[in-house]
Amino acid sequence: MYSAQIHSFLLFANTKPLLTNSSKEINTKFMEIQLVFSSIGILFILIGIGFLVFHLGAIKREWIPALSSIVLNITLPCLIIMSMQVPLSAERMSDTISVFLIQALIYAISCAIALALPHLLCMASEHCGVHRYMVLFSNLGFMGYPICAALYGPESAFYVTLVNIPFGLLAFSLGVYLIRKDTETVSFRNILNPGLIASILGLCFFLTGVVIPYPISTSLDMLGSITSPLAMVAIGAMIASMPVSSTFRDWRMYVISAIRLLVIPCITFLILRPFISDPLLLGVPVLLSAMPVAANTVFMAQEYGGDIEVASRGVFLSTILCFITLPLIGYMLL
Repeated sequence: MYSAQIHSFLLFANTKPLLTNSSKEINTKFMEIQLVFSSIGILFILIGIGFLVFHLGAIKREWIPALSSIVLNITLPCLIIMSMQVPLSAERMSDTISVFLIQALIYAISCAIALALPHLLCMASEHCGVHRYMVLFSNLGFMGYPICAALYGPESAFYVTLVNIPFGLLAFSLGVYLIRKDTETVSFRNILNPGLIASILGLCFFLTGVVIPYPISTSLDMLGSITSPLAMVAIGAMIASMPVSSTFRDWRMYVISAIRLLVIPCITFLILRPFISDPLLLGVPVLLSAMPVAANTVFMAQEYGGDIEVASRGVFLSTILCFITLPLIGYMLL
C-alpha cells in the first residue's frame, strides 16, 4: 500500500511516460518535460509560502525548532513506514536486490567524494558534517516520485520506494553521526532516533510482507502525507530568518550543488550503462541521485546541532539549480 503522498504524485504524473520507443512521440517529450519543472515549482511555491508567512508574523522565529521537531520525529517516520508498505512478489525480488546493489555503488561514490570534501572546500574536516550530509543524501521523496513518474510512468514508483529504503537507514544513522560529530562525541544512543527506528521497522515489514491494519495505517498515512508541505514551509521560514543574498555568495554551496546534481549521477551512469539494459533499473537510481540536497538536511541540522544556515543555503540553492540540471540528466537518459 502506497502512502497518500505517493498516490497524489502518481495522479499528478498520470500521463504517458516520456521514455518510449515511438518516434511519433519525440515532439511531445519537449512538452511533457513541463511536469519536471512543475514538480520543482511546487517546492518553490511551498518555500515561498513559508517565507511570506514568516515576514507576515504568522510564524515566529522561536516556533521554527518546534516545526522541525514535528517533521523529523513524527510525520517523517510515519511517511517512511508507509512508503515501505509495498507488496514484495517473487518476480520483484530480483529487481529489489539489483536496486540495493546499485544504491550501494551510489553511496560508495558519494562517500568517496564526501571524504575529500575538506580538501575541495578548503575547510577543517571537523566542520564538514553538514556539507558531507548534503553530498550523500538527495531529495528522493518529495521530488523523486513525480519526476520519475513524468519520465518513466507510474510503474517507477516501486523502484523509487526501493531507493528510499537504504536512504532512510543511512540518513538516520550515518547522517546523524556526521552532523553530531562536529559538536559532540557520538555513541549509538545518540544516533538512535525515530527516523532510524521507523526505517528498521519499515524494512522488516517490507521483507516479511507484514501489512499494517487499516485504522493504524490510515492514521500513519494522514500524518505522513503532511511531511513534504510542512517541511517546505518550515524551510521557507528558516530562509526568511537569514540574509538570502548570502546564499548566492557562498562558493562552497555551488561546489556542493555541482557534486550533488551533476558529478554523482554522471559517474553512476557511466559505470552502470555498460551492464544494465533495463531503462527503469538504470534510469530511476541515476535520476534520483541527481536530485537536489535532501530537504531534511535542515531539520537534521536543527535537531542535532549542525549548521542550520549552511543546510538551508544548500537546500535552497541546489533546488534552484536543478531547474537546469535535471532536464539535462533526463535527456542523457533518453
